[in-house]
Amino acid sequence: MFTEYRRNFLEAEWHSDSTPLSLAQQDWLLHDGSLTQKLLDVATHFNVEVVQEKWIAKSREKMTTCNEDVWLREVLLKDGETNWIFAQTLVPKSTIENIARNVLVLGDEPIGLWLFSQNPTRTKLEWTKTENGLFARCGVYEIKGYSLEIRELFLADFPYLVG
Repeated sequence: MFTEYRRNFLEAEWHSDSTPLSLAQQDWLLHDGSLTQKLLDVATHFNVEVVQEKWIAKSREKMTTCNEDVWLREVLLKDGETNWIFAQTLVPKSTIENIARNVLVLGDEPIGLWLFSQNPTRTKLEWTKTENGLFARCGVYEIKGYSLEIRELFLADFPYLVG
């Protein structure tokens, strides 16, 4: 399951044009603010399940803005026991060392609450539709000159019409 999710990110053909998306899909995939906060507003029992966290070599991951080792954090964003989103955060070593040491110890806290408290600048937001019909988005954020990337795959049970 997670291998397929990861492959969706790596093989994605990313888009920025919103035209082919329904209004409900646009509302989620192109949301300007914190996706975490938006989820908190609509979920009955929002929670985060950590899938894995580890350092990975720069050559193992296609990150759009990085030429160094990155901290990889993968989580499931859930409402109760229902998996809504598989999220992957890629944080370059220099970002961790200079502004984001807290990311290493988030545990089951969502990264979005930390990220948006830092007043980031989003430098990129793109979406894709996977071979199996799921949608994903990829955002690149900058804080004080340091970047990080967050990829979110909206799973089959995600209710686009909530909120």
